[in-house]
Amino acid sequence: MEKIVNGFPWILLAITATAFTFPDEFRWFQGSWITYSLGGIMLGMGLTLKWEDFLRIFKLPGPILLGTFLQYSIMPLLGWSIGLLMQLPDAYAIGLILVSCCPGGTASNVITFLARGNLPLSVTLTSISTIIAVVVTPVLVTTLIGSRLEIDPWPLLMTTFKVILFPVTLGVILQTFFPKFASRITLISPILSVLLIAMIVASIIAAGKDQILRSDFRIFLSVFLLHGGGFLLGYFLTQSCIKM
Repeated sequence: MEKIVNGFPWILLAITATAFTFPDEFRWFQGSWITYSLGGIMLGMGLTLKWEDFLRIFKLPGPILLGTFLQYSIMPLLGWSIGLLMQLPDAYAIGLILVSCCPGGTASNVITFLARGNLPLSVTLTSISTIIAVVVTPVLVTTLIGSRLEIDPWPLLMTTFKVILFPVTLGVILQTFFPKFASRITLISPILSVLLIAMIVASIIAAGKDQILRSDFRIFLSVFLLHGGGFLLGYFLTQSCIKM
């Protein structure tokens, strides 16, 4: 199992390459399939957690405040700067800024889980950044793009509940009251997480194959710079704050 989990990047590349070559075989994995898959992944993560893990995190609010602040400062500024630097067409520049102003997603929890990182902190950051996105994302987009973005908060909150909060809470409850059952499931949950996240990415690649082929190379470079820069700046800035 450990070899499969450690081979996640190669599995992801193999499945997405297959989806790009044979897109019709992967386009069915859409809509509710993605929602339930993300919920299943988060349930598997919850099975590895205990209430004490979250209590320990909330006793140290510094990492939560720092992570949330960096989420909504580094990424939006990077998105705006890269769009300007790469001289992207307006539609692509707006899309890049919009993505950079959105909250952290479930994929960050998956990567933290597979990398054996601080999962309670990751789940907490994702939940908090998603909840406050109802206010923060429109404000940031309005400031950086100069146009008003209308967001209906209830679908966003309900998705957060269904995909993150409910599955993780259920997993923690099962771990607390049915530890033997939870331990059996956790034997396969990492492998299942790898396969499900690969299928989600593959279905998106398959659905957008035509747009990908028509895209300017600057789009790919901009996306790489946005995420790569976010990782690097986030790492070095958090390290600097910890040393302070």
